[in-house]
Amino acid sequence: MLYWFARMFFKLYFLIYHRVRVEGLPQLREFTAARGGPVILAANHASYLDPPAIGMAFPGRMRFVAWDMLFKVPIFSSMISALGAVPVSQEDKRSAAGLLLKVIGFIEEGFNVLIFPEGRRSPDGVLLPLEGGVALIALKTGTPVVPVWVDGTQDALPVHLTLPRPRKVTIRFGTPIIPGETAPDAPEKQRRKLLLEELLASLEKLRDESGGKG
Repeated sequence: MLYWFARMFFKLYFLIYHRVRVEGLPQLREFTAARGGPVILAANHASYLDPPAIGMAFPGRMRFVAWDMLFKVPIFSSMISALGAVPVSQEDKRSAAGLLLKVIGFIEEGFNVLIFPEGRRSPDGVLLPLEGGVALIALKTGTPVVPVWVDGTQDALPVHLTLPRPRKVTIRFGTPIIPGETAPDAPEKQRRKLLLEELLASLEKLRDESGGKG
């Protein structure tokens, strides 16, 4: 019940305050329905608005890790928890192996997961270099990676602001990347590299199509 309330709350918030537009949803619905299993949502990250924006737009329940300080805001913490946020401390964030195991655990439990491959918020909305964890998780679990580009949140709530501004937000879901189709006969390290390059190219394409930064 709380999940649906939180999702409706954020949907109304983004529709009214940020005039949100979501693209690529019919194709994503078709893919997830045909697959019948979890996916990894790999998105750019420039604002604390990104997780709830993707959470209210994605047609399914998901899990994602979030800085534990965000859970000190009473109402907001309940809302993002309902959407699937799991708190991690700054200390935990430095433990790459621990975070990877946590995310893999979510997938094994059947949850979709949201990952920000940049590893941190971009201070100006420009896409930062991608870290390799998302490729490792995708190949280890065989889970498709769905590129997601969020545009406008970097203006609505940049890293130096506390309260969001009424700026338009666009969420664009891209074509899923199937790990098993990425050079299946190549060594694993090479496959991770190629998958990450494919993800980067997909994010850049989505960015260019939405007129975003990067």
